[in-house]
Amino acid sequence: MQVNGDPDFITTRRSFLKAAGFTFAGAVASSCSRAPAVSSIPYVQQPEELIPGQAVLYGSTCDACEARCGLLVTTRDGRPTKIEGNPDHPLSSGSTCAVGQASILGLYDSLRLQYPIWRGQRSTWAGVDKEIAAALDQIRQRGGAVRLLTPTITSPATSALIAAFLGSFKNARHVSYDPISASAVLDAHELTHGARLLPRYRFDRADVIVSFEADFLGTWISPVEYTRGYTSRRRIGERPPSKSYHVQIESRLSLTGSNADQRLRVAPGEMGHLATHLGARIARRAGTPFEETGLSPSPLEPAFDTIADRLWAARGRGLVISSSQDVRVQVLCNFINYTIGAYGGTLDLEAPSYQRQGSDRDLAELRAELARGEVQALIVAGANPVYDLPEAAALANDLQRVPLIVSTAERIDETASLAHFVCPDHHYLESWNDAEPVSGVVSLTQPAIQPLHDTRSLLESLSAWTTGNARPALDLVRDHWERAIYPRSKVSEASDPFGRFWERTLEHGVAEIAPRESKTQPFDSKQVRAILLREEVAANAFALVLYPKIGMLDGRHGHNAWLHELPDPVTKVTWDNYASFSPAAARRLGVVDGDVVSMTVAGAPPLELPAFVQPGQHDGAVAIALGYGRAGTDRFAKVGPPWFEARPQIGLVGVNASTFVTSVDNTRLYSGRAVTVVKTGRTHPLASTQIHHSLEGAEGQEPRPIIQEMTLSQLAAAAVLPRESTSNGEMWASDHPSTGHRWGMAIDLNTCTGCSACVIACQAENNVPVVGQDEVRRQREMHWIRIDRYYSGSDEEPGVAHQPMMCQHCEHAPCETVCPVLATVHSDEGLNEQVYNRCVGTRYCANNCPYKVRRFNWFDYPHEDRLQNLVFNPNVTVRSRGVMEKCTFCVQRIEETRIEARRLGQPIADGAIKTACQQVCPADAIVFGDLNDPKTRVSTLAESSRAYRVLEDLNTKPAVRYLKIVRHDPETNGSRRG
Repeated sequence: MQVNGDPDFITTRRSFLKAAGFTFAGAVASSCSRAPAVSSIPYVQQPEELIPGQAVLYGSTCDACEARCGLLVTTRDGRPTKIEGNPDHPLSSGSTCAVGQASILGLYDSLRLQYPIWRGQRSTWAGVDKEIAAALDQIRQRGGAVRLLTPTITSPATSALIAAFLGSFKNARHVSYDPISASAVLDAHELTHGARLLPRYRFDRADVIVSFEADFLGTWISPVEYTRGYTSRRRIGERPPSKSYHVQIESRLSLTGSNADQRLRVAPGEMGHLATHLGARIARRAGTPFEETGLSPSPLEPAFDTIADRLWAARGRGLVISSSQDVRVQVLCNFINYTIGAYGGTLDLEAPSYQRQGSDRDLAELRAELARGEVQALIVAGANPVYDLPEAAALANDLQRVPLIVSTAERIDETASLAHFVCPDHHYLESWNDAEPVSGVVSLTQPAIQPLHDTRSLLESLSAWTTGNARPALDLVRDHWERAIYPRSKVSEASDPFGRFWERTLEHGVAEIAPRESKTQPFDSKQVRAILLREEVAANAFALVLYPKIGMLDGRHGHNAWLHELPDPVTKVTWDNYASFSPAAARRLGVVDGDVVSMTVAGAPPLELPAFVQPGQHDGAVAIALGYGRAGTDRFAKVGPPWFEARPQIGLVGVNASTFVTSVDNTRLYSGRAVTVVKTGRTHPLASTQIHHSLEGAEGQEPRPIIQEMTLSQLAAAAVLPRESTSNGEMWASDHPSTGHRWGMAIDLNTCTGCSACVIACQAENNVPVVGQDEVRRQREMHWIRIDRYYSGSDEEPGVAHQPMMCQHCEHAPCETVCPVLATVHSDEGLNEQVYNRCVGTRYCANNCPYKVRRFNWFDYPHEDRLQNLVFNPNVTVRSRGVMEKCTFCVQRIEETRIEARRLGQPIADGAIKTACQQVCPADAIVFGDLNDPKTRVSTLAESSRAYRVLEDLNTKPAVRYLKIVRHDPETNGSRRG
């Protein structure tokens, strides 16, 4: 066994005793030394409105993806420590996603570039500006081609500055592409409506949703906004109960598919064929001409008859979407939406979305220009095309012939390594900017901290290269708002001077203004083309499905350890991508989890990845996550404790699968390509968390009712009453009276989507350490909250349920009775408290906890990076080796609110305390409050006919109530398996 890179190091009794002896000697030596002296130096002149230790909030805009959710950035003593959603923002409504929560870690990344680079050497801004300006002047005089390559730009100020910069050249063009493209959606609307735009999808208005493989609750376009809208139609009231109906048609089991009311498992090549079947049925009901001559039959036709009936019955309130990059499929979706009257209701073209604007046609034209050597200057801002795009070797070779390449990357990535100049951009928490993700919704990004390094925003760089003077980004944004945004302000605001409008927007972080004029044409039915046959692959091959994962997305967050250690909501695997196969396909190949397979497609180098067996996936599909194998991620080889049995990760994290992306008719395709799979005989153990902390009974035992369900008809008829306790009495008298507050929580399993934003929010709030892939394999992950995923039914058609699980703060807590040092105790407000400086690490409490929610610090996890340590919440103790920890219901927030209420002389209002998991949740599935007050929202939910407590038969009396899942389907029974 190779340990710490030494193949001769074998764990033996002698080596163990040697290591143990050194460990003991080191512990004795360290215990005899004095603790380091820490100096607390007060302000000589305290800044205005700043109280040491008290949080200050800044309204801002998230830059972790192009959805551009509204943020409130929490700063303490001048440094950001936490990100929350902005409740005033009309898209995200106070919520964020896992990626947005984790983006704060990137601010304190010590491996970000700290200065501009010129030909691989450290430089100054004056130096690089002088050289770049001189090179651009020569190109301008020669009339050479200048290209600016970016992802989608939602910033009006940046777009205006780009236009001004490119306007000074005779042959200049802005090329926008999305690393994971949605170009076909915009191209289809250009065909059918005469305008290349992305509609705003209004899930909050949809009674029936049909999705062709679009993972809109996970990663597609704007998942926080879509989750808010989707769950608003699935939140069950007692009278009258109702919920939207969701059909998911897909090849792999996505997060969205796991929440669907009806899920159809189909091959990737069937999407267009089935969309045609649905379009034909809708056309028949509407009496609209539709050419379907030669349409081959499908075994799913009875199911599509029912789906068509539902859509037709919900005219004006139905929605059909697809993530397909086949323009024909998108045109078919447009036809169905037009026929059922969705435009103007569940699809908004009057105020469209700008969250995806990339054009695959423009990108293909740029690549052709590069191949012909026609581009004289290429500025790459916020993009990494050598990583994102297929045929990367050919692209890198073409780039070497460009005389001037400038990158604004935060670190030396695959593209920046080829650039002549690297002009690193600020982290978004350090910079000024703006955003208009949806027409008429504008927001500001303001710095919450001074730049930590000698970096510069793209706005200032463009200003320097346009005018020769790098104006401050604040002046550039403010000037553009006065010139272009303020005139679009609402009538009630137009009478205000610009200064007041600006200050109000800066305070709230967002403003709603008049949408830009959207010029569309009547629907052009001539563009609709039936897809008569399904696409097949060879019998010995698999059809490829490439997809983004919730943590990595397109790979831009490959340097974020929090996101690498976030378990995938469906597979529960961390720190890797893998090749997913259905159980039947895995048996056919003779592979199990962790077996390495070699995959080959025509025209691309083979990839080797570990296999993962995924129920619910189509037997003819192989699914691979994009966003892995990013340059520089070998930095995580040393993540985790350096002990004598450590097995460090070697090489990059995962494998870059973008080489398998193909292009057809200048459109990038992510599914359908034929893949040949061969077992290599090697293994790569996956770090999966689902096998840990199982709540199931032993083999052969009847499953416990951990997940409970009911139907709409049962709820309407009140056929299912609140579950009664199975206890026949109490072992002890009630020795934990709560005469004041008694804190508790209610979690609605019917709205929880399993998105895992709460996991990262808890990690950021409570200083939860990253332990690394090896420790996760050893079942030592440290997350205080986990999302348990349960299956029911068959491997082919599994039902799925997601359940957040944290410390239940039991009234009869089994952990409290076994602790020999009283490190775990019960508070007079119902909290199960952990006293860190009493804990001696017996772990009796973890063994006795039936919910398996306690975490033990096996090591002092590395905290040597002083810059990275700035992300710690100063209100929460950083735990040391040998200490048990677990969810505290964010007791620091309870105390902070109590102190403020006492200062104001007011009682604590219902909803004033929000735990980190509650505040982040885009589904509004978590409610926290006082169970002793019958008027609070949590008390009302706790008394609901859907409320139950997990493992209630143990009589632990948890303070957490779960609300049963409500299904359309009458079948609710069926064992759940992890």
